[in-house]
Amino acid sequence: MVKGENMTYLITSDIAYTSTKSEIKTFAKEHGCTLKFFQPNGPAGGNHLCVFSSKNIHYIQELCDQLQIPHSNISTSSK
Repeated sequence: MVKGENMTYLITSDIAYTSTKSEIKTFAKEHGCTLKFFQPNGPAGGNHLCVFSSKNIHYIQELCDQLQIPHSNISTSSK
């Protein structure tokens, strides 16, 4: 993974269907991230599918730690 000023770091996760979109957005913001994509009840009709983003690698890593997602799942975008 290349680190750079114009990089956006992304992580995709399922979030419990009992959480509201507002709660998920607040959770992301508390960790320096934004909720970039939200699909209610995910592709299989269960948990919500969420994509989180941050310009700061440390913030997205912290979010991964909170969600118990390996840092190796972080992807990047140069947009």
